[in-house]
Amino acid sequence: MNTLRLTALFCLLLLIPRCPAQLPVAGSAPPVKGTFYVTVDDECTIFVNGQKIYHAKVGESRSPETELKVGDHLVVQLLNKTDGRHFLMVFASSDGHTIFSFKHHQFKIIPDIDATDFKPDQFASWPMAKEEKQKKAKKLPIQNFSEFIWGDLDKCIIATAVSPEMIYQKP
Repeated sequence: MNTLRLTALFCLLLLIPRCPAQLPVAGSAPPVKGTFYVTVDDECTIFVNGQKIYHAKVGESRSPETELKVGDHLVVQLLNKTDGRHFLMVFASSDGHTIFSFKHHQFKIIPDIDATDFKPDQFASWPMAKEEKQKKAKKLPIQNFSEFIWGDLDKCIIATAVSPEMIYQKP
């Protein structure tokens, strides 16, 4: 093969997406230290693997530094007290190189209003969370692909398991 063909073949291989066998799985990737950035109306409480990480009230805010990794269970208790509601969160690494973005189809609605964690078999049976179309709420100041999410009621709980599809590397 000539050099031009080898170069073209190499470039083509770079464009092929990673197959599932190449994606990190739970326990294989190290935890990422960072912060949850949240915008909410009215309140939310974030739990990671059953541990309370952060409680936010109306507006934009950020959590104290914590760790997040593939396979972690995220549970978010949402509360709306007045007209209008929204919730959007992003996890940004402390070094600024990694972003975890969250989309509505990755979350399920937990029927138990006091839940702080879940089992995988429970997760599979729950209904999907809803995307909340927002006209007034601003996205967070960090570049991300997260969507506004909510459950079925003004007081509800949504949950997800962190997956490789949520992770984006910044150049």
